[in-house]
Amino acid sequence: MKTRFIKHLTAAIVGVGASVALASCEDYLDVSPESSFTAEEIFSSETESKAMLGSIYSKLTDRNLYGLALPYTFKTNTDVEMTSNGNQFSTSGNGDEVHCFDVRSLWTSLRNTWNSAYSAINYCNDFIENMEQSPLFSTEVAENGPTAMQQMYGEAKCLRALLYLDLMRIWGDVVFRTHSTEASESLYNEGVTDRDEIYTTLINDLRETEKYMMYSSQLDEGVERASREYCQALIGQLALYRAGYSLRPGGTVGVMERASDYMDYYAIAREYLYKVINEGRHSLSLESFEDLWRGECNWSVLQGGDVIFEIPMLKEYSGSLGYNVGMVIGYDSDHPSHSYGQGRNNASLCGLYPFTFDPRDLRLDITCVPYSYDEELNQTVALGKSCVSGWNIGKWSKLYMNNLMTGSGDNTGINAIRMRYADVLLMFAEVENELSGPTAAAKDALKTVRRRAFLPEDHAEMVEDYVDGLGTKEQFFQAIMDERAWEFGGEGVRKYDLARWNKYGEVLVNLYNKFTDWGHRANGLGVAGDVRDRVYWRELSNPGDPNHTYIEFKGLKEYGDNIGDHPASEGWVNVQNYAIQWYYLDQETGEWTIHDDVKWSFRGFINYNNASTVQPTDPVRYLCPYPVEVITSHRGSIQQQYGYQ
Repeated sequence: MKTRFIKHLTAAIVGVGASVALASCEDYLDVSPESSFTAEEIFSSETESKAMLGSIYSKLTDRNLYGLALPYTFKTNTDVEMTSNGNQFSTSGNGDEVHCFDVRSLWTSLRNTWNSAYSAINYCNDFIENMEQSPLFSTEVAENGPTAMQQMYGEAKCLRALLYLDLMRIWGDVVFRTHSTEASESLYNEGVTDRDEIYTTLINDLRETEKYMMYSSQLDEGVERASREYCQALIGQLALYRAGYSLRPGGTVGVMERASDYMDYYAIAREYLYKVINEGRHSLSLESFEDLWRGECNWSVLQGGDVIFEIPMLKEYSGSLGYNVGMVIGYDSDHPSHSYGQGRNNASLCGLYPFTFDPRDLRLDITCVPYSYDEELNQTVALGKSCVSGWNIGKWSKLYMNNLMTGSGDNTGINAIRMRYADVLLMFAEVENELSGPTAAAKDALKTVRRRAFLPEDHAEMVEDYVDGLGTKEQFFQAIMDERAWEFGGEGVRKYDLARWNKYGEVLVNLYNKFTDWGHRANGLGVAGDVRDRVYWRELSNPGDPNHTYIEFKGLKEYGDNIGDHPASEGWVNVQNYAIQWYYLDQETGEWTIHDDVKWSFRGFINYNNASTVQPTDPVRYLCPYPVEVITSHRGSIQQQYGYQ
């Protein structure tokens, strides 16, 4: 177990407060941080340099960045993460209807994240420039490896690249600066840079930077600092986005395009992702899928395990995982009956998503949780009001915590993972398939991920036979799409995967039609098949915890004739209408109709009024408008795209 970098962050915040006045976020591109010490003094000391680096990490914990907003504030509805909405028209004034593909440039959430990201980028630029002038920094790597100053230099470049990656995933083309902003600079005429140019610049920069970096096993703080293997994985990730599709200006809401040289970037991705795999510094066999997330909720990361890099949060000060995202836990602050504190959960899963898993998949029950806990810690059913969405994301929970967090505080301190080894394996399998088809190397990477997802007795069928049966490039790609959905459920990456694959429109059209189809079949209009029309449950006492009750379900993993009997004498007295309510008889009109949450949850792309004309190949407007303040402050050098006003 490694020393947590957050301890250094605490010291850094205090230390930097004495030496460097942290710059304000009022302007979208912040000026260089003011300092009572000179840059020469700071960067002539390894300790002071680390304190300055700590100030960058501390900025990343902001709720407008990795504390909450990236990626959860900006998530749009998919076949994995989803928030249902029964309103035909926008009702939001603060940015909580991004999921419907219906965004407003006036929302403060857009401005705050834009400002916070560029403030952090400017700190990175300032750090990099001053480090290059430090007498302790050399561009030559010694025979015994990189120095601490070279490692920090590489970290700042990785963090800058990460920030730009997320900016481009939200806005597309953005303002691109690799030098710090001076107070005297005029920014009014500065426009955006094409994202392909930004990706290429960042990739080339990190390829030169890799040699300056240490592996996480060589760092006292482990995966809480950007390491050499993270740099390699990040190059691979950036190259995948450079190779992939994205929404470009044109047409009514944009067009999905990718550059003609995309195969070159698949090759770069393969090279660097294979480095991570070949060097063998991380493994999925050291911990179960459940243990991974229990460890995350206890600020405990296994060295050499799944996690490659995570942004360190500080309990009571930052981090909303386990509170805004994760398990719902009731709490009566006036009469507390338990010590775990409140969990609210502003994120949920699509009501169809859990049924895509094989019931034997160990990731299912960890990811998709159909219950919450009340203020007495009894389980209560949590399938959502309409069941279109509403399942809890079980990966983060205060109930996992050994060091309890009481009250209603939302700063859990749970770190924000930005790269897992499972992601490296699946990205590698994807690019290998794109370049050479389903080779043995591609299949082995996919098998490695699936082995952890199933018990050993199921490996022959669910790992070996399943993967070996993928004989074509198209079949293997579909398997990668499915596996990434199952592996990363609730982690907020699905929308970006669908976009770069140019599969977003296809998935949303199919999803809308599947909701409608299940509603019809649940009401007897067609063969019921695998449709969950209703769900039954009963409350039972826990023999190991007689003071609390838990929920047992029938109709989630079973369906149709497989549900079996559910006699009232055995407690099966509760029923939840599931798909049967997605198509219902309107008592006012006397006509059958689709539930409003199906009609309007994707309203900015497909909805009740246009469903007959929307095509799977139509572009999805998943990118956000530029904040209105950016448009006005740049005096014409930046314009809205994609039909935004």
